[in-house]
Amino acid sequence: MVGAVSRSRYAQIVAELRGVTGQQTQGQFTIGDRALEIEPIRPCSSRATGATRPAAQSLARLAEDLGLPVTTIQQARWTASRWPADRRRKTESFTVHRVLAGIEDEQERFAAIDELPDGKTHWTVDDATQRLGTQGKTPAAQQGTTTVITPRPGA
Repeated sequence: MVGAVSRSRYAQIVAELRGVTGQQTQGQFTIGDRALEIEPIRPCSSRATGATRPAAQSLARLAEDLGLPVTTIQQARWTASRWPADRRRKTESFTVHRVLAGIEDEQERFAAIDELPDGKTHWTVDDATQRLGTQGKTPAAQQGTTTVITPRPGA
């Protein structure tokens, strides 16, 4: 037994949810790809010339029109920019791609996702975070946000 279900039922549930996770990953990459289409990531100097209005305005509008937080749009856009469609690994979650996107060197990043952790059949977020180490920063860190993890009482 696994929890309240048999091992075979658990395996069925995992297979079903991997499909759902794949759909969610595809959806998040689609959001990122379309956000990149609306606002390509440009060198910082293009903003200084006044050649384009700030990306924040159009991304905020897109987020509002979709009913999503603007940070979701920004993270999806950044992640999609780091993972061209032909380099994405369909068996890995969007979150794993987002974490590994923090690897600055493009070739190292593309190789990393194909180098599964020892003895594993897929990446976990913890594995990706450990792989990243001190090589780069996630989008949240680049935007200057901090996540505080507070232990539960009695934990």
